Amino acid sequence: MKYVIKLGGHSLDDLSPASEMVRWLCEDLRLLLDNGDFVCVIHGGGPQIDAELALAGISSEFVEGLRVTSLDAAMRTEMALSSVNAALVLALNSAGIRGVGLRGLDGNQVVGRPAGSPWGSVAQSPHVNPSLIEVLWSSGYLPVISPITSDGKGQLLNCNADELAGSVSRALGADALFLLSDIDQIRLDVLDAATGLAKISFDDLEAMVNDGRASGGMIPKAKAAIAAGRHGAARVVIANAATKNILTKALTNQALTTEVIA
Repeated sequence: MKYVIKLGGHSLDDLSPASEMVRWLCEDLRLLLDNGDFVCVIHGGGPQIDAELALAGISSEFVEGLRVTSLDAAMRTEMALSSVNAALVLALNSAGIRGVGLRGLDGNQVVGRPAGSPWGSVAQSPHVNPSLIEVLWSSGYLPVISPITSDGKGQLLNCNADELAGSVSRALGADALFLLSDIDQIRLDVLDAATGLAKISFDDLEAMVNDGRASGGMIPKAKAAIAAGRHGAARVVIANAATKNILTKALTNQALTTEVIA
């Protein structure tokens, strides 16, 4: 089986090997690898980017959910995401998992088109060549990918991590994409856990966002799943990274999750 795992939200707050979330994630990954499954990890890093841009005196602005990124901001974003990538790889390696840190731009594995005004150096319509990931898989390595890419002509671009996760899932023919953040499920009522949805289609989820049924903290998670689906993921599982061994539990139907399907 092929799995893509996207880490975001509070799951990236503490990436030290001593972190419970990291320890549980490594335990799950080891089980998958020992089972002969193939895994690719993609990560964001919004808080780290915000902090790096603030140090440089660059304000953070979002339009339609995408970060406005100047050329200078793109360089600062790459620095912030590189620190996240290194921390994840260090944690995996310390657990005996052969993680390899990559950026989307490495080997031109991800090439995007500059989105233009008002977003600037943001990748649009990312195209993924999965050959580098597959070579690493065949050699027993686990790729950890930062969403920094290029236009293939020398311009650095920042790619939305959810869009990249969907594009990578499509290119690999992944069996599932896991969006691990800080919620268990998409809920009809954000304050009522009893209204959690075990399964929903991408179209129905988008309708919930558009007509206001998805609200508060459900909106960014729903949009993340929709973005991944639009970019090729056939199956997205939303789950809480803070749940012990969430991947193992999600795959054996022992945890609250929301599965989003075409």
